[in-house]
Amino acid sequence: MQPRRITEVPLPNASVIEAVRESCASLPAGSTRLSESFYANLFVMAPEVRAMFPDDIRPQQRRMADALVEVVRYLDAPDHVAQFLRELGGRHYRELGVRPEHYPFVGRALVRAVSEVSPTWSSSMSSAWVLVYEWITATMLAGAEDAISREEGARRSPGDAASRGDDRRPPGDRDRSGARSSAGDQRPSDARHAYDTPRPSGARHAYDTPGPYGVSQPTR
Repeated sequence: MQPRRITEVPLPNASVIEAVRESCASLPAGSTRLSESFYANLFVMAPEVRAMFPDDIRPQQRRMADALVEVVRYLDAPDHVAQFLRELGGRHYRELGVRPEHYPFVGRALVRAVSEVSPTWSSSMSSAWVLVYEWITATMLAGAEDAISREEGARRSPGDAASRGDDRRPPGDRDRSGARSSAGDQRPSDARHAYDTPRPSGARHAYDTPGPYGVSQPTR
């Protein structure tokens, strides 16, 4: 099932937030038990995603544990959490190549991980986590869409404007090129104006460059 869009997913209500917090209440501060269980389940459910992560997964387990604690803590302050999640979704798209089809695996792995570490796990907690994760996913995907829009804008080369007849050179340059003297002062027929120079076909934008996977905590 494809993740729903942010406009289709309601904010978690107070009872849902309380159930999610209760499911994590027994975890000691700084514990990575939940994130360890999460990645173990994720790599069983979707083995192909293992290659997205470094061989030593422990630093990522720590970052994921810290980030999840922050999200759960601030669920009742959705503006704070939403901004963090949108930025996180954009980084996941740019740096890791996460796509919408990966999110259902992440959700199932997370719910199973919580059920494995919570001594008070119940069906109501499971339902609460599903609702919360749907909202988290929709918000992160909104951030990924923002990143895609920026990437597409940055990839448009100056040659696109020229092909549309949109000459963006300063007026003086256009006047000189259209009214050259008979004595010469003409560019060679194969010369190109600086504005006409396209990006090499093999060039990559900064957003294309994969980087180390990382999750940071929201700034308070």
